[in-house]
Amino acid sequence: MKQVPGDPAERIAVAMDRIVRLLAGVLLKDIEGGEQKLKVARLKSCGFGNTEIADMLGTTANTINVAVHSLRKKRNRRKKSPK
Repeated sequence: MKQVPGDPAERIAVAMDRIVRLLAGVLLKDIEGGEQKLKVARLKSCGFGNTEIADMLGTTANTINVAVHSLRKKRNRRKKSPK
């Protein structure tokens, strides 16, 4: 394992970030190759921000913003439609 410089709190923060990224990878594994909007929706539901999601998926924050907007619009249409 790589040695992380800095105080113990910084080392813990780096380790936690690695754990989060590993868990996100596991979370997305079952939809690998799937639709990006589904991945974005799943990561948003886990509390990740748009920039974090963009980093994880290897895309831009603007692309994620558009996907989130589209998902919200779709969700709002479902809420308004009569059952």
